[in-house]
Amino acid sequence: MRITVDAPRPVWDDFEFAIDCADRELRSYYDTVTGEVCVTGPFEDDPGERERIDADPARYLEIGHLDGRTEHEWMTGFSEAVDDPQLRARLQRAIAGPRSLRRFKDALRPEPAARERWFAFRDGLVKQWIEQWFAARDLAVGAPPTWWVTRRTD
Repeated sequence: MRITVDAPRPVWDDFEFAIDCADRELRSYYDTVTGEVCVTGPFEDDPGERERIDADPARYLEIGHLDGRTEHEWMTGFSEAVDDPQLRARLQRAIAGPRSLRRFKDALRPEPAARERWFAFRDGLVKQWIEQWFAARDLAVGAPPTWWVTRRTD
């Protein structure tokens, strides 16, 4: 992710919500001029949003949602790193069948410490996904996200 002072400043929380939104009828777009996230769908807050996006498609980039395959890879990676063999086996069984995300969360419900570790693990991967989204499109931003840590090369 490139930081350039004259680039737009993304609304990071809105961007994170957009990729994590479970409502597949909603479409989110990154405004490359303002850094805002525009959301369209059947119940738009701003009925003119879709028209603005259609009128200037080069300005707005569709963000997309996290796909099931990515989520499944993350759950697999997390479950493989769990130290408790019984919990690890429950998690691996949960992700082996249909509705794996729901079953995975259900398996974590009686384990509050592991559940918190999962959400922290996933949160870090969501943030990496966002950084990679910007890098893949070679988009500069005016300010780094609050979670971003510059890695020094010594």
